[in-house]
Amino acid sequence: MKAARNDLCPCGSGRKYKRCCSVAPTAAPAATRNAAIFPPLLVPTSPLMPAGPITEAGELATLAIEFARSLRIKPTNPAAAPPGEPGSTGGNTTQGQPTRVGSATARSAQEKFDRGNRLLLGGKVAAAITTLQAGLRLDPDNPVAHYDLGVAFLESQQLPEAIASFWRAIALKPDFQRALHNLGTAYNRQGDAWRAIAAYRQAVALAPGEASAHSRLGDLLFNVGEYQAGIEHYQRAAAIEPRTRLGRISRARAFVMQERYAEAEGVLRRSIALDPTDGAAHLELGHLLITLGRFEEAVARLEQALAIDPSLVDAYNVLTSAKRITEEDHPLITQMLLLLEQPSATDPERIILHYALGKAHNDLKDYAEVMRHFDAAHRLQHRYSRFDRGRWEKNVGGHIARFTSEFLASHASLGVKDEMPLLILGMPRSGTTLVEQIISSHPAVAAGGELRFWGERGRSWEDAGAEGLTPSYTRRLVEDYRATLRKISPTAARVTDKNPFNFIWIGLIHLVFPQARIIHCRRSPIDTCLSIYTTHFAEEKDYVHNRNDLVFYYRQYERLMAHWRALLPANRFFEVDYEELIVDRERLTRELVAFCGLVWDEACLRPEDNRRAVSTASLWQARQPVYRTSVERWRYYEPWLGELRDLLPRAGTTCPRNTSGLGPP
Repeated sequence: MKAARNDLCPCGSGRKYKRCCSVAPTAAPAATRNAAIFPPLLVPTSPLMPAGPITEAGELATLAIEFARSLRIKPTNPAAAPPGEPGSTGGNTTQGQPTRVGSATARSAQEKFDRGNRLLLGGKVAAAITTLQAGLRLDPDNPVAHYDLGVAFLESQQLPEAIASFWRAIALKPDFQRALHNLGTAYNRQGDAWRAIAAYRQAVALAPGEASAHSRLGDLLFNVGEYQAGIEHYQRAAAIEPRTRLGRISRARAFVMQERYAEAEGVLRRSIALDPTDGAAHLELGHLLITLGRFEEAVARLEQALAIDPSLVDAYNVLTSAKRITEEDHPLITQMLLLLEQPSATDPERIILHYALGKAHNDLKDYAEVMRHFDAAHRLQHRYSRFDRGRWEKNVGGHIARFTSEFLASHASLGVKDEMPLLILGMPRSGTTLVEQIISSHPAVAAGGELRFWGERGRSWEDAGAEGLTPSYTRRLVEDYRATLRKISPTAARVTDKNPFNFIWIGLIHLVFPQARIIHCRRSPIDTCLSIYTTHFAEEKDYVHNRNDLVFYYRQYERLMAHWRALLPANRFFEVDYEELIVDRERLTRELVAFCGLVWDEACLRPEDNRRAVSTASLWQARQPVYRTSVERWRYYEPWLGELRDLLPRAGTTCPRNTSGLGPP
């Protein structure tokens, strides 16, 4: 939840929300990580602080003491609470901590701390920084003053300096919960979601009754795809503050993550009834209505949210995804550009605005501006996210080496006869949502959407190694997946799982469910990757932000799919080309239905009438009649393709032609 700029912070400091705890987390890129393992938390290099590893959330307090020793600081007793409110320096600087300065110097330092705090509260941030730094030169061992300096740096968008100040405060007082809280905010503003999560987790451990920290942690966990953990923190925030706007929105978000959409809508409508001027609640409801395909209602809610609070950055992104932008929307574009130029805008906010502006200019067919904004978004994201090519290539090679016909034959006893699973996969933006819309229009099919089951279980199996593939393990795997699908529909003959990245786990899936049908969606490589590049995904995809990385990732995907194509029987593996499906939809649809082992149903020819909830990046397109304008879309962007040109059709090869004219989706 994002509080209004002038609200008092829920932490109890008495400061305005933005100044004390800053803005709530927005969708931000996450660093590459090993499964279920947080990367080291790095103390940043600064004039005050050398670089060094700090590690995971649960060890922050202990390692902060070690860091303090490296700076020759004697930390305060970790078991003792800081005297007074951490947001106020008045009268508490030297009590309970080592005194390294004489009384006169201490009084002079305290006067500067008090004055700096008053300047900070009065909005004079630059003067506050100068004054607090002067006080810290006299008394460098004051954790609260370092915290206040960190808040001032955070307010002025000097993020490395803010992080350094918060770490100094934590080194002096390892249980300084507010410093950990704002350390998480600073890392999130930098786009470093996993370090932000680690800091917030430690803050929550120290203050489990603080609803705002639970809500922010829920936001971050949702953004990196840790849904179950996100639900738990949203629920805790709602339980702590059931009657506040934060508690209500947290409850609604937990319902959305559980796909309990009617309950989420009820919570949000009651919240708006209690406070019609709550822009954040209008935004949440608008986003939910888009998921449910109710676009006109959604647009009205989002416009209301922006009328209440034009600084709600997320609302612009959601609004531009909910409608086609026209010439009449230039005031909306102007407002986004003004926000983009604000010195107070964070990198995550700028990323969101660039994506929204890219989508807006795409609708207006101003393709130079489209690419300018998408390039800017990726440059910002690439600062915080690096793609490990060697790891991806090794991962692909490992699957190819392990899953051979001999391996499958020798482990055939582990499989079960069950035709319920229907997997729809491929690269993102390859038509997986359209195919699921078509198939799930059949009355015997239930749509599961993008389930995370195989990604989570596959990684844990890889960590266990070959010895993990035991009868008891596979039996549990089968039972858990069946339970997941039956929760979606207890009676459907087929339940779809359309997570695109299940293409990585085809070997394991076919081993355990040899009767499961797999539909591989393909699209022109250049159109696929261009669409990926120009899409704002809810979860970070580290291979997207550099075009060479994107091409490399795609080539390895092709290598892996060639292996699965040769390995799987034709009656369990069906490939559909997006371009062919657009041009000859009825024939291909009939073939798809027959492949699924179902009798024909005319509803499959009207996927736009399918009213299921859609939460993927294709949520707007899924509600439209099947269109042909996304075929050969790359031609509009030819001057700006750069390294993506490597994906263009080679001389002598064919590329599906768009017979009805070119155009962006």
